[in-house]
Amino acid sequence: MSRFYCHACSLPQSACLCAHVSPQPCPLPVLILQHPLEAKHAKSTVPLLRLALPDMQLAITEHLAPLPPPASGRWWLLYPSEQALDLDSAGVALPMADIGGLIVLDGTWRKTRRLLHLNPWLRQLPALSFSRAPAGAYAIRKGPGGQALSTLESLAHVLNRLDADFSPAPLHRLLRARVAQFQAHRVPEG
Repeated sequence: MSRFYCHACSLPQSACLCAHVSPQPCPLPVLILQHPLEAKHAKSTVPLLRLALPDMQLAITEHLAPLPPPASGRWWLLYPSEQALDLDSAGVALPMADIGGLIVLDGTWRKTRRLLHLNPWLRQLPALSFSRAPAGAYAIRKGPGGQALSTLESLAHVLNRLDADFSPAPLHRLLRARVAQFQAHRVPEG
């Protein structure tokens, strides 16, 4: 028997999330550079981001040519590094006129480091990071030490910090709905 899929969210109809989606515009251009193996992962949050932020761009590849400059400012890389500007540090003046768009790497930490290695131009971009994001709610998938946030949670926090009018609440509601679906179908261990 074949499964029927929702034409809007591309999930099986029994897992359709359309009732939980509240699309909103990105306050600035966003490109997600997703590792191809992450694109095949059922627990990736990028499909949720594509539903909630329809003007966001996605590139599923290991190699990406340098991007043309955004309409104003420069591209910034959302990635932790010693040189990254911490959006949550007290007294940090955000160079808002210079932040013309965000590039976000999506994959495991190992895969995102590979994306940086294969695309050296990314390391030349100014970088943003954060240190005080809300606790992660993506309980179905954890990073090293259990502290990492999903791409959706990270981007929701950063967009809200860059534009106070951007509400992360619709993204968090959508993520909670997806987590609830996975937890409802989880087989108890025993």
